[in-house]
Amino acid sequence: MALTRLALSMDEDIVARARRLADVHDTSISKLFVSFVCLMEQEQNQTRKLPPLTKRALGLAKATVPDDWDYKSVLADELIAKYGV
Repeated sequence: MALTRLALSMDEDIVARARRLADVHDTSISKLFVSFVCLMEQEQNQTRKLPPLTKRALGLAKATVPDDWDYKSVLADELIAKYGV
């Protein structure tokens, strides 16, 4: 496989972070980028293969919940709405 040079533009802070990360993993920034692209592609392919209901559930799992959210009161409201009191 032939290698192609690629020039990326980014903040110096990101370059420094990439260098530190590459050092920690004993690799080059180029190989780190290749790993990142492969990982993102793999994640995308896995998500595509999931049934629609599972995709929706995963999307809901990523949602944030307010700190003051009380699931018991929501559940009680739903039960009252469904069955009455």
